[in-house]
Amino acid sequence: MKRQHPAALLGYTTKNFWLLLIPLIRGLAALKFDFYRWSQGAGWDILAVTAMIAIAVIRWYYTLYEFSEDGISVKTGMVMKYETKIPCLNVSAVTGEENPVLARFGAVKVYIDTDAASGGKANADVSLMVYKEDRAKLFNILSAAFRSPENRGDRREKTGSGMNFTYKASAGSLIAFSVLFSSALSGVALLMTALSGSTDIIGDRLEKDFFKAVNDVSDAVTTLAGRLISGISPAGVAVSVIIGLGFLISFVANVCRHINFTVSRRGKCIIITGGLIVKRMYCLNSRKINIADMRQNLLMKLFGVTSVHVNCTGYGKRKNEFPVFIPICGVRGTESGGVRGLDGIMEKLLTGFSRSETYINPKLTYIMRFIGPPTALIFGIQAAGLVILMMFPVWRELIVFMTILCEIPAVWLLFVKACAYCTSGVNITADSVCAKYCKWYAFHTVTVPLERVSQIRITQNIFQRMNRSCDVHIFTSSEHIGSHRIKSLPIKEVQELIRERF
Repeated sequence: MKRQHPAALLGYTTKNFWLLLIPLIRGLAALKFDFYRWSQGAGWDILAVTAMIAIAVIRWYYTLYEFSEDGISVKTGMVMKYETKIPCLNVSAVTGEENPVLARFGAVKVYIDTDAASGGKANADVSLMVYKEDRAKLFNILSAAFRSPENRGDRREKTGSGMNFTYKASAGSLIAFSVLFSSALSGVALLMTALSGSTDIIGDRLEKDFFKAVNDVSDAVTTLAGRLISGISPAGVAVSVIIGLGFLISFVANVCRHINFTVSRRGKCIIITGGLIVKRMYCLNSRKINIADMRQNLLMKLFGVTSVHVNCTGYGKRKNEFPVFIPICGVRGTESGGVRGLDGIMEKLLTGFSRSETYINPKLTYIMRFIGPPTALIFGIQAAGLVILMMFPVWRELIVFMTILCEIPAVWLLFVKACAYCTSGVNITADSVCAKYCKWYAFHTVTVPLERVSQIRITQNIFQRMNRSCDVHIFTSSEHIGSHRIKSLPIKEVQELIRERF
């Protein structure tokens, strides 16, 4: 067994270590490197930093790992010793993460996950800082194990040429994916997190400079736009600038995260690579993929394109990651690399996840269940805006602007739910459960192999009993997505379908 790469020492220190280290170095420089006077004035801080470094070294020294054909072995602990062994066929996904600093020293952060999910939803079962050659060795061992005859299950899969295929996302599809799946809210959250972290280290000047810059930009925009935005207050323009900046940050982050995105299937092993600054490489066991999820928003549905995500324990689970499998593809697209459209690509990459052609759909009398809540939201926002305007008439321009800003997503939601009424449905085939539903603004078409379905539940409220409708909840054996809810389906047809298939 061998120890981790020394770069693991950085991960074993805490945020407080850096908060103490920076003022210590600054103080030493201010005293012109007079170590005696410096040690007298910062004795406790030096002791705390030394203790943190010592603990990190001990944790690194007593963490050992080994990758072999028998599996993955990890030993930790000095007083209380722990040993973890994971057979290769129990691994669901391995993530190798490499940033420019780690790459320079030949180090890679590796996350190993299993369906046991002992690390929880946010953390991996095992995480190690390994040498680059050890990452390659681990991926080779797992690839061979996944392709072995022992890696079998109840799922029906084709063999032959369908088991060897490579899909590379084009630059245009990655840009479209980043535009469609970027969120202004997440971008603003990233920006505020960065500003908060900077104030901990170098004070609050950067944060003050940022908000001053926003005010300057909003004033410049107000001046340049002139009459077009003459009715909008500077505060409203500042809000618009922050939202636009947040979307831009999220867009750039998504492009950098998924550029050079490639999916390769060799037997039952799936290798996914991508990333510009932080390069990530995933090794998935196709037998452990729980769900194939075609995701669309309203524009994507109108233009006949979709993005495919998968649920496999450990894949895309870390912060700011997406479990994307095919970024953007036409549902009935033209030829792409010799494969026709989405169905052809999915048949090559994920055999056994084919969609159903027929579904049980909601009836016309159930339409208010879909369009009723967003309609109430539209009128509720108007009423709230009027009340706030009566209470604070001085802020009329800002209140009117924010009311209109809030009405836009509410009206859009109404169109989305009207479309959801036309497309929602469920079916159970001989191999899988297929469902179409809408959650907020996103349309989902999911395929769950029968072996991964843990429960199908039918629920009714008092109003659904009156019109003989029901909600269908599909519970899956997966880490992130506990259930899928398809609303307002005819209960008699659903019960007959379940009795027929089960």
